[in-house]
Amino acid sequence: MKRASLRSFGLASLFLVGTAMAACGTDTTGVFASGEPGTGASGGTGGQGGNGGDGGAGNGGAGTGGVGNGGSGTGGAGNGGSGTGGAGNGSSSSSSAQSSSSGPMPPPVMVTCGDVLCPVEGQSACCWDEYEFNAAPRGECVTGPDDNDNCATDFGNPDQGVPGFETRIECQLPEHCPSGTVCCGDLTQTNNGNWYNLTRCAATCEYGPHRVLCDPQAPDSDCPMVDIGNGPEQPNCLPSTILPDGYFICRL
Repeated sequence: MKRASLRSFGLASLFLVGTAMAACGTDTTGVFASGEPGTGASGGTGGQGGNGGDGGAGNGGAGTGGVGNGGSGTGGAGNGGSGTGGAGNGSSSSSSAQSSSSGPMPPPVMVTCGDVLCPVEGQSACCWDEYEFNAAPRGECVTGPDDNDNCATDFGNPDQGVPGFETRIECQLPEHCPSGTVCCGDLTQTNNGNWYNLTRCAATCEYGPHRVLCDPQAPDSDCPMVDIGNGPEQPNCLPSTILPDGYFICRL
């Protein structure tokens, strides 16, 4: 009687184990394909890929940590995908790739620098030597902040070999500057001659120590009215005599 009971108990145990193993098969139309909102077997096994289907999703229900359509579970995947990053119907896993598109890059902003063209974005600029007091070339492209770009914009002494009187050019036309700013030249006037040590985009450009650089095709809009004591006057957009050819400034 004891042996029969133990044998019956052993057969019953084998039957339960076999049932449990059948529930962990590889049929993708198993528990996770029912579309029902209920949860699946604990551990989220299920379709192809079995345990470890990290990021997969079932078609309605999932194991522990899983969700239905559109979600992603920690368990295996149901109808539609399995394995790490797998996906069920209508769902995406943690390894889904996202596509992006971008349009063409705008052309770089360039200014005339004598015989060359120079970019003027970031810390790039043109260095212009109007009076040729310094070593050639007369115009060259430089990179770096205005105090460390090898462009000698300070007052120099050519008789003693001290470089100077060069112009750092960061803009040539109004269109080179952001909206609300103008292309402004910082003018230095001396008894020995005048030069611009810098042209730059600025919110204000006071006539006198500064000059607005303009486009001769639109002088009225580029040259603001100025008042130097005789009432408001409209400057003219005229060629500069101390900047490279092709540069125009607003002056009376």
